[in-house]
Amino acid sequence: MSGPDGTTQLAQRGRPLLPVSGAADDRPVELTVPQCHDLIDLWCQLMAEIYVHHDQKRSLYGYDPERALQALRRQIPYLGSAEFLRELTLVVNRLRDQHTQLYVHGRDPLRAPFVAALPFLVEVFGEYQTPTYVVTKVSDAAGDDGFVPGVRVTTWNAVPFSRAVDLYADTLTGGRLDARRARALETMTQRPLAFLPQPDELWVDVGFRTGEGPDRTVRFEWRAIEPSTALTAKNTVELRTRRAVDATSEAARRARKLLFQPALWQQEADRPERVAKAADWMPTAFPDAISARRVSTSHGTVGYLRLWTFDVDHGDQFLDEVDRVLRAMPRTGLIIDLRSNPGGVIEVAERLLQLFTNQVVQPVRFALRATPALTALADADGNGADLADWAASVRIAMSLGEEYSQHLTISDPDRCNGRPVAYEGPVVAVVNPTTFSSGDIFAAGIADHGIGQIVSIGEGTGGGGANVWTSDDIEYAYHVAALPLPARPPGIAYSLSVRRAARSGTAAGIAIEDVGVPGDERYTMTERDVLGGNEDLTEFCAGLLTAT
Repeated sequence: MSGPDGTTQLAQRGRPLLPVSGAADDRPVELTVPQCHDLIDLWCQLMAEIYVHHDQKRSLYGYDPERALQALRRQIPYLGSAEFLRELTLVVNRLRDQHTQLYVHGRDPLRAPFVAALPFLVEVFGEYQTPTYVVTKVSDAAGDDGFVPGVRVTTWNAVPFSRAVDLYADTLTGGRLDARRARALETMTQRPLAFLPQPDELWVDVGFRTGEGPDRTVRFEWRAIEPSTALTAKNTVELRTRRAVDATSEAARRARKLLFQPALWQQEADRPERVAKAADWMPTAFPDAISARRVSTSHGTVGYLRLWTFDVDHGDQFLDEVDRVLRAMPRTGLIIDLRSNPGGVIEVAERLLQLFTNQVVQPVRFALRATPALTALADADGNGADLADWAASVRIAMSLGEEYSQHLTISDPDRCNGRPVAYEGPVVAVVNPTTFSSGDIFAAGIADHGIGQIVSIGEGTGGGGANVWTSDDIEYAYHVAALPLPARPPGIAYSLSVRRAARSGTAAGIAIEDVGVPGDERYTMTERDVLGGNEDLTEFCAGLLTAT
């Protein structure tokens, strides 16, 4: 594989962060006082009328979002535009719902023009209570010969690094403590500016330990990079309201690819027929979504399939490609690695399940809140393609005083069944707290259809149990139903959990939001895992496959 060309190297280096706002035209969003009040009105209405997890979040976290929004309204005379938006982001994030987000500087919530980036990646190994943070990847822009993969990170701007991660985590989403910390680490050094506030500091002083000599400190300047679009599936009417994806994680994933695998990033941009991650990996037609190879272990040779995302263009071709890859895997066992998979198109994830089982695949089911507004939205002719199936049950639930409509599938059950099984050997799926949304759904399908065991890093998957709609989707739905909605200022967008997910199969009816899919086996990452290509994790999974 040839090295990156000059254009890719320039993209890696990026530009100084200071003049970059995240918007395509680089102008910061400046809200007037009436626009601030409009945003408060808008979020209050969304919470009251269509936010599907409203009562669950109030009960679980003891948090009343409407009261918090009204408290922020009283602060408007004392806040500038940037301060108001930062406070509003914190109010929304206290819902601990990664699907429900305020997007500042993003005219299109499906795009993340800039990512604030530092030229290194930090990962963690060890138990939750005694974590060790280690640098695992460094880009050519780091500029310090002593700051290399393997050094321990000790401080962040003179704050102990573990404490700095937890402080940052408190501003983010995640229903469990391990999920919140994982989210913080995921974006600690790569922060998509369309979805997260710009870092307060222009540079970071990072303390580190090499094992030889005294601790050192190195300064890194935040840079703004453009890793291309965050979401790759077509933004068509058929797909845009059928996603379950964490756009922030997807944008951060793309940034890491540009920074630390620039040759692959460049090859993808060149769009060859098939690309292999490295010499011992299989070439695939979806290199940004699939990595696969055979792995030799002390238990024999097993297959390894990494599914990076389900947000892909051409779902049929993606299914065909996974089918082809699976047929080339050894029948002694398969490891499906779903770590850090942010989700994507729901049906793309669920259609893959039929490649592993002769059972009838039962897609996850989704429900709406039973409110007058959603009754009107579901009844509106223009929303028929998305909501008509739920219309009758929303009305009935309203009349009975129930909280939710009937749970129905978004994926077409016929399309989730009917293909020949492509892999018949034992399966282990590996998840972590950043396995999210459609990643949650796929992991649930593995467990609920008896396809294989779930090995979790931490308690389980991230717990993203909803179908997410963007501000454009919601505004269109309100428009065709002739319902009023407060104005959204230019440069502001949002996403919202509209339909809640409930598992199917053997776990039928169990919610995914905040809970996730727990592991059948827990695993603690080791230093060899984070620095040596998951060696111990692979051995652990291969042992489970042999026992199976």
